[in-house]
Amino acid sequence: MALRRELSLAAARTVLLAAAMTVSAVGLGPPPLAADGAAALEVVPGSVVQGEAVRIPVHTVAAPTVLLVGDRAVPLHRVMGGYQAFVGTSPLTRPGVVRVEAFFRGQDSATARARFLVRAGTFGVRRLQVPPGLMDPALAERERRRVAQATSRPLPAPLWRGVFLRPVAGPVTSTYGVRSVYNGVFRGHHLGVDLRAAAGTPVRAANDGVVTLAEALPLSGRTVILDHGVGIFTTYQHLAAVVVHPGQRVRRGHVLGQVGSTGLSTAPHLHWGMRIHGVRVDPLLWTTPGPLTEP
Repeated sequence: MALRRELSLAAARTVLLAAAMTVSAVGLGPPPLAADGAAALEVVPGSVVQGEAVRIPVHTVAAPTVLLVGDRAVPLHRVMGGYQAFVGTSPLTRPGVVRVEAFFRGQDSATARARFLVRAGTFGVRRLQVPPGLMDPALAERERRRVAQATSRPLPAPLWRGVFLRPVAGPVTSTYGVRSVYNGVFRGHHLGVDLRAAAGTPVRAANDGVVTLAEALPLSGRTVILDHGVGIFTTYQHLAAVVVHPGQRVRRGHVLGQVGSTGLSTAPHLHWGMRIHGVRVDPLLWTTPGPLTEP
């Protein structure tokens, strides 16, 4: 479904590019209204570090046909005064200026444009020793496919409101983005945060959402994934027990399970992650008021 949607958006882009008329081009700030008054496009904030996200409001009375962020089509959702999208970055996002373009189909096709800057993050290194069998690439691939399935059909409207709750109160033991070296081999960036807590500590939903996965995975252990709408998902990994089920609607603070040390884990803790349209971002940035958690 997600693949068909992206292909259709790409096809729409091709048609619109052939007939599009550029009516505004801006720097890092909010652009003016298009020459025909069709739309104003902005990116908030205008500059981010790898791992952060942006909010892209499109102030318009006409439905945009395609929103392109770089070369990627991103779904929009309705908000008061127009449409909006969230876009994430990660340590894998190339630093530099990212173009944003909104295309419209009407009597006169027009394009609203903006851009934002992605700055390089500073990430440390962690070194861990784990059972060699857990490094089997087949296990990672099996988990990747299961998670992709659980996050492939995001709800079209936002269920969450305001800041996200920290699922457990413990301190951060492994930060977002740190380079992970297992048994002496670099295995990628740690795309979430590890929160220290005693085994059995209740793990709570960071915000309102719907459970899309509640099962044991090869590396993440017992895991819960919540769909918060408009492409935003949170994950809760290495649980000792899970007390929710797929399809269940939960509220902010609802108990999802208990802290454990299942899967690829060396001690009881919670690995908490967030993804936006498949890009894994730093969830801690959503726990304080700011442009991402405003209406």
